[in-house]
Amino acid sequence: MHNKKRGQIGDTITWVVATVIIVLILAVSLFASEFAFGKSKDLSFLKTTDTLVSKSLFSYLLTKDSEGDNVYNQIKKQENLNEFNGNLGKAIFKKFYDGEYKNVWMGIITILPFSEKENDYFGERPSDTQFENTKVESASEISTETIKLSDDKAIQIVLLHK
Repeated sequence: MHNKKRGQIGDTITWVVATVIIVLILAVSLFASEFAFGKSKDLSFLKTTDTLVSKSLFSYLLTKDSEGDNVYNQIKKQENLNEFNGNLGKAIFKKFYDGEYKNVWMGIITILPFSEKENDYFGERPSDTQFENTKVESASEISTETIKLSDDKAIQIVLLHK
């Protein structure tokens, strides 16, 4: 009976020590983050995309047409928006996000060298998004989501904040 109490005491001490170590690690990480970011808790410079728009884009790409082919595969094959996926994209992104953003554009881009394809649904990619001759003061005013279609092509949505 006396040996069982020693085992229980040993287990208890182990867990108490482990808990203290975990609390110390958490405290050190909190102080380190306070030191790294200072008094400014603004992490908006890290955000480059709108989470809701990102999820909407992924859902849009997984949407199937009447023949069972999803939008991602259609765009990958045709390398541009067609009537089905262009109108669907316009209905989703222009309808829901036009009031929230100054400009909403979605289309196919060539990664290197960079170029974009104009399309009938979103028009030409806004010139404000070109960083070489930009009118936008900072990248935080632009949100983008890019999904690769192949080694040199991608679909991109560009949102210019108001």
